[in-house]
Amino acid sequence: MRKVRGKGLRIAGLVLGIVGVTASVTAVILSACGMYQARLCKKCKKGAEFR
Repeated sequence: MRKVRGKGLRIAGLVLGIVGVTASVTAVILSACGMYQARLCKKCKKGAEFR
């Protein structure tokens, strides 16, 4: 049986993929929180001050 080459590259790709997915999920969550805060700010007194 031949040894399969490129094991390090597959592991690096897997790690980079996991990091990418984690960053994407974090960005979506932070964006949703920011949009929620912006909507709250429009309804409160401070929203008028920032315009």
